[in-house]
Amino acid sequence: MSIERKSSDRRKLRAGMVFVLVVAGTAMIGWGGLAAWQAVTQNNGSTATTLGVHMQNSAQVVGGHAVTCTDQTSPNACGAIFNASGIVPGWGPNQVGSVAITNTGTESSTFQLTLASAKVSAADTSWDGTADTTLCADLQLKVTDSQAPMAAIVYQGALASMPAETISDSGGNGTWVTGATNTFTFSLSLPGNATHIATDEDSTCTAVFTWGQNGV
Repeated sequence: MSIERKSSDRRKLRAGMVFVLVVAGTAMIGWGGLAAWQAVTQNNGSTATTLGVHMQNSAQVVGGHAVTCTDQTSPNACGAIFNASGIVPGWGPNQVGSVAITNTGTESSTFQLTLASAKVSAADTSWDGTADTTLCADLQLKVTDSQAPMAAIVYQGALASMPAETISDSGGNGTWVTGATNTFTFSLSLPGNATHIATDEDSTCTAVFTWGQNGV
């Protein structure tokens, strides 16, 4: 009886130890004990940036100073291209102003010159009572760029009829890379045989030109 009781006690002791080890292992592994090591990596500062289209416009009336603006300060900061006066039949052609355009953006772009408006104001009426409103149509405009190796005519014809014109940089490229530039000169004349010359007296033609930029 003594020997059997001792053997039984040993079996119970071993079974108890196995149970304790199983419970302890479960606590460390299954229940998030101290043995559950972790590691983390983190990527910071990821950004996504767009390109931008921007231009600089430097207009200079002949005999005056250059007035520089940007697409962000236009139109108030931009100067006039010309302020021609003393015009009579047969006047010109005379160079009256220039504009230097520069691609200051970060994106390659195409550029376009457009006549936004051309309006006539008159101090009186003509001898036959007709309003003097024809000067913008009678004035002849010539726009030339300075692209290498020789200057190219952008537009030549009646000021009021100028369509939108695609313009090139100084190297003759239709696509302007960042920093590309070109200077455009403006000349005016009033032919002595203009169709409405009688109604051009005491008139002022006020023109608005815009320079458009599109990213490519």
